[in-house]
Amino acid sequence: MKQMSMIFSTNLSVLISFLGVLWACPPCQADEVVLAQSKPLVAPDNQVQKMTETINLEKGQEKLQLTLTYYNGTETAPGFTWLRIASPTMHFVSEREFAGKKSYSVDVTGELTWGGNQMLVTAEGQKGSTFNWKLTTSQPTITSLSPSKVSPGHSVTIVGNNFSGDPDANVVMFGSHRARCLSASSDKLIVQVPDYVDSAESRVSVSVGGMQAGTLALTVAAYPYLSSLSANWVPPGSQFTIYGEGFSANQADISVNVGPLQCEIVSVSPTSITVIAPVGYGGEPWGFYQPVKVQVRGMPARNQLTISISQVG
Repeated sequence: MKQMSMIFSTNLSVLISFLGVLWACPPCQADEVVLAQSKPLVAPDNQVQKMTETINLEKGQEKLQLTLTYYNGTETAPGFTWLRIASPTMHFVSEREFAGKKSYSVDVTGELTWGGNQMLVTAEGQKGSTFNWKLTTSQPTITSLSPSKVSPGHSVTIVGNNFSGDPDANVVMFGSHRARCLSASSDKLIVQVPDYVDSAESRVSVSVGGMQAGTLALTVAAYPYLSSLSANWVPPGSQFTIYGEGFSANQADISVNVGPLQCEIVSVSPTSITVIAPVGYGGEPWGFYQPVKVQVRGMPARNQLTISISQVG
């Protein structure tokens, strides 16, 4: 029994020591990102210490969810007997907030500006007393986007976490092209697809205040482009074909006009559209050199082509 008691006492001591180490260590989170932190501020003597610290933030980081943690002492160094932490924008902090612990965390969201933020630390303790601080935020992440297939110029909604409320601080890239951020909140970005995306299959990447938030795949429909016509002159009511790229195999996606008059569509493919020339130009001299206008899913095609519609060429 005596031997069992000694074993239990030894194990209990080890457990208490282990729990003490866990209590003394600041909490760690896998998705925590350190934006700024100080070097240990160590008292060189037993006098009152006055220390000025600066928290530097990149543009856009000031609109993230921010947590500032103060550490009064470490596992091996004592803390200050009393301390005062003052700032023009943040709440006043003293040793009372620590409540006998070595660390104290406070939500400072909206209390900092981008650039430099100063705070004054006044403290007294024995020589070797140590103080430091750390500013953290949650890792920004993207979880989904919709729709999954879009056209250049249209908008995409990106859903995630810990985005910046400043649209310019959220950098959204479609391949090598940066998208314009139309609106931003902590969990949603609405961006405009760039006009000239490199390929039909695009990777959308997001970074927030210099932190990578992730990458997702998105299909971008090719921008419609007119390359040529099967004829430069046709009689009213006859067929002609428009050649190009970025069209659609679905006839309902496409509309064609010659000048102000709409054409009846005969057949479509991703690279060609066959239509009937409007009969409204019959016998009218203003049917010459009319612009051919094509829209695919509401998007006007690039390049200017003209055709003459008349009984006589």
